[in-house]
Amino acid sequence: MKAALAASLAWGVAQLVPGPAGEYPYYAPLGAVIATSTTLAGSAREGLQTVAAISLGAVVALGVDAVGYPNAVTVAVVVGLGVLLAGWRRLGTAATWVPTAALFTLIIGNADPFGYVAGYAGLTLLGACIGLAVTAVFPPLPLAPAQAELDRLRTTLADQLDDLVDGLRQESLPDEGGWRARMRAIEPELGRMRDAVDVAEQARRGNRRARRYAADVDHQYREARALESVSFLVQDVTELLREHERADAGWADIALGPRLRPATTDAIGAVADVVRTGADDDRVRAAVDRIEALADRIRDERARSGHDLFVAGSVLTTLRRSLRALTGREVPAAEG
Repeated sequence: MKAALAASLAWGVAQLVPGPAGEYPYYAPLGAVIATSTTLAGSAREGLQTVAAISLGAVVALGVDAVGYPNAVTVAVVVGLGVLLAGWRRLGTAATWVPTAALFTLIIGNADPFGYVAGYAGLTLLGACIGLAVTAVFPPLPLAPAQAELDRLRTTLADQLDDLVDGLRQESLPDEGGWRARMRAIEPELGRMRDAVDVAEQARRGNRRARRYAADVDHQYREARALESVSFLVQDVTELLREHERADAGWADIALGPRLRPATTDAIGAVADVVRTGADDDRVRAAVDRIEALADRIRDERARSGHDLFVAGSVLTTLRRSLRALTGREVPAAEG
């Protein structure tokens, strides 16, 4: 609706522009749509980048037009130079406008190149200013999409831990293929979460609504950082179990064995509950109890067998770090 309003206003204003530039009023709504971004800062950036790209393409076309009329050779030259200049990173996603503007200026604006450039770049800039003004009046603060991605990542991480618990509780351990079938695609979810939270964070800049929702944005940012840490830890414990606790591993390579598996599944399941529902005091306390019960069990098994149990200790440490990331509190570590 903001883009539609900005385009409509830009079209109306463009009708009042005199001279040759006024012959191209459709470029004003184009600039308005381009500059109506998700965030106020994004609107300003994309509008400026687009106008810069169009201007750069127009300069290329004017230079080529000065030495030759539109033909197969000059078309190839302006497009080639435009594509080359489109590699300039400062233009961002607007870079593709460079060869487009160069081609349009050379062919469509050949009869009056300077008037065409004034209309193309000038009216696009005018429309971008109108789009930016509309965005400033109705500034977006996309907290709901960010929260949806956070919740989706939470669910994926908790489901991954539940899958590990299910694998450990099988009468016969999964082989490597069985563990791989239980591995979820966490990285894509993590990437989407980062993008959504970054957009919400960027939307605070110059946003008159930001102060009212500052606490919500800060909470989302902290939650995102915590879930990012937990994502790496969950993938770590998943890899540990896949490599060392499987049916096709030799006896000496088994990390947990039947003596440690029950306590490990209880601890992983308790952490999964915290991941899924948040740092509720009762669930956190239950998770701490399960983790320390696993620590006690590892200590007893080490004393009984004389084995170092390094992998089991790594699983324990990873669960502790996961709980610490989720709660922001130090998880007590048993001695020994």
